[in-house]
Formats: sequence, C-alpha cells, structure tokens
Amino acid sequence: MNKQKLHVFLTISMVIILAVTSCKKEPSFEGYTINGTVKGLDEATIRLVENNFADRRAKRKVIDSTQMVSGVFNFKGSIEHPDQVMILIGDTYHSGFFLENSPITLAFDIAEADRGNYLKAKVTGSLMQQRFDEQMAKIDSILNQEKFQPLVDLRAEMEKVITSKDEEKIEAYKLKAAQFSALQIERTKERKNYAINYVKEHPNSPVAPWVLGFQFSEGRMSKEEMKEVYPLFKGEATHTAMFKFYEKTYNDLFKNLGVGSIAPDFSLTDVNGTEQKLSEVKAKYKLVDFWASWCVPCRASFPHLKELYATYHDDGFEVVGIGTADEEQKWRNAIEEDELPWMHLYDQSENHQWGVVAAKYGVPFLPTTFLMDENEKIILRNPSKEELDAKLKELFGY
Repeated sequence: MNKQKLHVFLTISMVIILAVTSCKKEPSFEGYTINGTVKGLDEATIRLVENNFADRRAKRKVIDSTQMVSGVFNFKGSIEHPDQVMILIGDTYHSGFFLENSPITLAFDIAEADRGNYLKAKVTGSLMQQRFDEQMAKIDSILNQEKFQPLVDLRAEMEKVITSKDEEKIEAYKLKAAQFSALQIERTKERKNYAINYVKEHPNSPVAPWVLGFQFSEGRMSKEEMKEVYPLFKGEATHTAMFKFYEKTYNDLFKNLGVGSIAPDFSLTDVNGTEQKLSEVKAKYKLVDFWASWCVPCRASFPHLKELYATYHDDGFEVVGIGTADEEQKWRNAIEEDELPWMHLYDQSENHQWGVVAAKYGVPFLPTTFLMDENEKIILRNPSKEELDAKLKELFGY
C-alpha cells in the first residue's frame, strides 16, 4: 500500500471511529436528582431524613446532606423504593415530600412557615407527590363540605380560646363542642372510608398508606376494620415508613400486646424515688395507665378511676400510673393537684417522646391502659369506661 492510499485509509478509519463514538449515548442515570431553592434563606445544611413512626425513639436516619449556598441546594442519589421523606432545612425548618428516582425540583419560601416552622414544598417531577396531593385535595373537599362548616368554625374558635387561657371561656367552649360530637364522628368516618376505598383500589401504591395516614390506629378503627385493611397492602406500599408503622401497630395489638398476651415486665422509680417492678406489685388485677400532665383526656378520666379504686382496691385492685412524654415536675404537680391515691411511676423521656417503657408497650396514644391479672396476662387493652366497669364487676363479683 503506497503512502497516498495509506493516508486515505487512515482518514476514513478515523472518520468511522469518530462517527461510532459520537453515536454512543451516555449511560442514563436511574436515580433521583433534586434541585431546590429556599427563598429568604441563603445558607444552611439541608438533610434528607427517613420517617420512622414505628420507633419514634430511634435516631433519625439521614439519607443524604448538603450545604445550601445562596438559597440553592442539590442532591443526587438513588432509592430502592419510593416513599415520603422529611427534609430538614438548617436546625429550624422542616418539610416532607415523596422521593422517587426521577428529576425533582423543590421550592420553599421562609415567609410561608407555619407556627411549627413547617414549610410546604412546591414539588415538580415526583409522580407520587402529584398523586398524593390530588388525594389530599379530595379529602379536604370531604372535610370542608357545607354540612361540616360548624366544625370548621369550632376549630377557629378553639384556637382563639386556647390562646386566651381564660378558664371560663375554655369550659364554655368544651360544652359547645360537645354538642357537635355526632357531626365530628360523621366527618371522621367519611374521611376514613374514602381513604380505605383508595387503598382497596390502589393496594400496591406507595401513596396508599400515606392517604390513609394515622387513620389506621386503635383510636380510629375497630379491631375488625384493622383486620380487614391491613392485608390489603401489597408490593411497593409495604416498603413505606407508614406501612411499617401499621405493621408494628398490628403486631402489638393482635400478637405482642393484645388480650391474652403476657405484658413485658419493667422497673421504674415512684414519686419517692423507690424502684418498683411491675411483677412485684401485689394485686389480683392491675390497671397500667400511661398518661401525661398535658393530656386532657387522661386527667378527665381520673375522677371515675378514683371511684373504681375506692370500690375495689381493698379486694385486690391496683392502678399503676406511668407518666410518660412529660416533664417530671409537671407530672408530680398533676398528681398532687388531682389527688391521685394510687402508685405512680415516672417513665423518663426527652422532648415529649415516649419513655422506654411506653415504647416497649407500643403505646399508640395517651391515655393508654392495660388491665392485667396478677401474672401480667392482659385482660383488656384500652377498654372504654363501660367495658372496664363491666369487667371489674365481673371479676370481683359486685
């Protein structure tokens, strides 16, 4: 091959190589990118954090963090399953959105922060967030039907009354609110039923558990409803933080801490600083009552509980009050103010989170009560006033 032909061959080869190289596509990124802006704040540490409702005492798991500069921040990564996550903006502001493997933009405005420093995110690029927002809008339309307007008005009135700290106004408000209890039940039922139907229609969607939210709980669903709804969730829905909360709630209620289960033993100190162990409390029947000084329903239950204590205590009935998610001095003050004659133990906690024992018992809300026998076998879990009265009458024979 002469020099001229060699030159032509090399030139053609280079053209072919360049053509082939230019046709190759960059490998597509299959994770998420987040481009965010925060109006009104220039610099801060931005953290993406997993939700954990199943163990509220656990340290928050940070997915990723970055520094915001001039009100702009970026993330790049990937997740195995789409879910709603928290985003912490500095040490002050927080928000939430659906994180999925797609290009997402977030926009915040500090001026729109509520009293709890929550910022609603303007989200684009997340299909899950779009679907969730659509469902929340429909639920809002249910809650704000014309027939429920008295409840909307009551809510606005309640905020003014509480802010006033006027005891007479607060009592008057309570009496007024009680007149609308049936309407409140109706509204709650409509909201819950809408969410349950959405779960039935979209059992695999990671949005479904978040649409149902904390409607899946002892206080808002019957045991029969919970048994019906829990098995509906499939696929991606079961990987969400909300479903993991359902899983723990369901197992606590029907397996670990349900009627017939043996309650876990524990030791806590009483008002005198003496350590008391549940299994060493000498009584035929024990009512373990988790409460806090700030819990209005807890303290409203005490007058009747004092009547039961006076009636049955001498024959072997004991109440074990456990103060949790509370400041110790406020707990002590409430015991004195309400003149509570039974045993009181303090379940130390921080930032109004559950204490160790409350977490062990899977306490879903306050008050939470367990009636058990002398061997800590649970007889009733969160009984109503009527259920507790009837059971004690049956057990003691009067």
